[in-house]
Amino acid sequence: MTSPAPYASTFLADLLPAVRYADPQLLAARLEDVRLPLGWWHATPLMEIERVIGAEALSHQVAQALRSLWPHVELGDVVPVLRLLGTPGVEPGKTVAQVAREAGPGVVDGDRVLAAVFGSILDRLHQRGVPREESEGARVRDAVSVIARWLPADAPAEVRAALTVLQGLEEQPEDEPVPVPEAVEEQAGEQPEYAELPAPREAFDDEPAAEAEEPDVVDDPVPSVDPALMAEPFAALTRLVGGWDERALVIAGQRMFTDEPVKLQDLGERFSVSRERVRQLERAVADSLTQWMVADEDGRAFAGHLAAVAERLGTVGQVAEVHALHPDHARTVDAVGVPLGDVVARLLPGGTLVGSWIVQGDAAALRAVMQEDLLAACGDTPLAWDEAVALGQRYGVRGEVLADWAADLGRFQVRDGRLLYWGRSLNDRAAAVLALHGEPMSMEDIHGQLADGTAINSMRNQIWTDERFLRVDRNLYGLRAWGGEEYLGIREMIAREIANAGGEAEVNAIAEALSARFDVSAASVRTNLGGPGFARTRRGWVRVADQPGEQDAPYVPRNDVAGTRRCFVGADGRWWYRVELTTDHLRGSGFPVPAGWAAHIGGAPHRDPVALRHDVGETSLTWRAQPTFGSVKPLLEHIGAAAGDQVFLNVTDGHLSALRLPTPADGPGSDGGAARLTGWTAAVTPAEAVEVIARRIGMEPGQEGSALLERLVERGDKDIAELLERALSGAVPAF
Repeated sequence: MTSPAPYASTFLADLLPAVRYADPQLLAARLEDVRLPLGWWHATPLMEIERVIGAEALSHQVAQALRSLWPHVELGDVVPVLRLLGTPGVEPGKTVAQVAREAGPGVVDGDRVLAAVFGSILDRLHQRGVPREESEGARVRDAVSVIARWLPADAPAEVRAALTVLQGLEEQPEDEPVPVPEAVEEQAGEQPEYAELPAPREAFDDEPAAEAEEPDVVDDPVPSVDPALMAEPFAALTRLVGGWDERALVIAGQRMFTDEPVKLQDLGERFSVSRERVRQLERAVADSLTQWMVADEDGRAFAGHLAAVAERLGTVGQVAEVHALHPDHARTVDAVGVPLGDVVARLLPGGTLVGSWIVQGDAAALRAVMQEDLLAACGDTPLAWDEAVALGQRYGVRGEVLADWAADLGRFQVRDGRLLYWGRSLNDRAAAVLALHGEPMSMEDIHGQLADGTAINSMRNQIWTDERFLRVDRNLYGLRAWGGEEYLGIREMIAREIANAGGEAEVNAIAEALSARFDVSAASVRTNLGGPGFARTRRGWVRVADQPGEQDAPYVPRNDVAGTRRCFVGADGRWWYRVELTTDHLRGSGFPVPAGWAAHIGGAPHRDPVALRHDVGETSLTWRAQPTFGSVKPLLEHIGAAAGDQVFLNVTDGHLSALRLPTPADGPGSDGGAARLTGWTAAVTPAEAVEVIARRIGMEPGQEGSALLERLVERGDKDIAELLERALSGAVPAF
């Protein structure tokens, strides 16, 4: 007779035959779950799937697969059992897409009704919601099926005989009572949780021990697995290891249950056996533990204890939690020399020890998918803690450990009751601080919140060149996504006021407007209005200077390019600027450049950006508070540059060129480097280095070493000066 509720041995492929022929990658994208075995839809009973992720989550995953993979197939064809069972309000003859559309206008509504259809099938298979008098016989048959499935091979003969009697009663009418031999009931109650059957319940701590109740196989054919912690797990394990020999105890304590296992070779020498023999002994100890948890009364109770611990930890837990979960866990098992908590942590069913964490299933996959989901949830805006907890619960991560787990993922922090993306770079962290604060902050306040030892000037330079940030006042910075008026500097703001007024504005009106909106004084505004760049039109009125001789004169920096640090002239007469690459350059950050070189290539304060093209794209030079280059990441990748390389940049007729000078294998100063830092790669003597360096910084030939050193210091090239001075003294070669 076929059971009307074959739920315990039904796979998803039985209900949705289409999954047997679908593209595995498409199926995996919609059905894979880090908590479930790979390809579970083919080989894992739905009963087990529902036990792990719940019927609701299972139904939702199936609904997504139905809607995305088979939208134009009739629902009754893709789920044939639906034509037999039926579902009120759902017509099997309609396509999946039609059923989803009739549920409502959105994808969520469609998924909900499809999930409800599949959920109703699960309920029918599991006899949920069916009156007891209608399903009594079916429940008894299911109970017999479960007992037969999990009965161990070494079960006593009388138990197997009792099971045979039960199986022979399957043909009896459903209204006839089914006798259940006491031996079978006892055997069913004693199945070990290690073999994934319900373990006997034990009292915890000081509660009185309760006798295990015999399962009512008529009313509940598949008892819910809810094992309890043992009262005395320490005593149970101590009794086991008390019978082990010295080698087994050493292997357990120094190999199996420790963070720093002794090498097989070392133990082999200690025992005067081979490495392979030690490996065999270790496997024998593990097998004996497994056998103990299957066949021994203490062992079965201990297996239930492990299952209870695993259930309380969820998908991820910490070893420290295991130690605190039971008073016995902090006690050291003297025979093996480790705390019981360490033994328990390493024996948890399905668990993997990763550092201080115990992770159920594929730890790497769980980390990757949670990193992605957390980043999507709080990458731009900090996530409220209750929402973060709800996200973690989707993966079985408890709220108690979510903060530590998210921090262990490497890029998240909990601050002020919200989860935020802390990022890899200083810019990322500054953006997180602002997002958490919710309003503009001063540079000093942002720096104080970071508290990571970064120099404030370095942070200021990076924020100035990152488009995510918006300067909203003289010393206030927000996120550009917030919107608002950008503060460009007092002269730029004056020019903007004049433009907004139609090209001419009253001095007092400009001063009052800017001092009211920004942290600048009216007197400072009037002072700047009297400087270059603005022209008087009539008494008390100004405009932006745009007549010949008023503003067209080129900007003259304090030091020209020949007097600017890191600028060197090539044999063709073109000036090159040297940049020592960091990871920020390679990541795409902008970077400041000296005013002398910026003016040489056409830049000027508060003028339009200088557009620059290169072999693989474009960038620009912007001059606000200081001249700043935009990202040159594509160009650096094009020339194969790496962090630590010296790269020389040149701009000719708006075209940006780059030459790469790799870091010497033995370090930048191992073979000298004074001439090399100017872009000269040939070998030179110290005297020749003086001539080469002088020519490359624009000095006349025939310079004395002392004069060259003085000029290098004036330019700011102290690194070259120090190397050259050491070369001239004989301490290192010039190159």
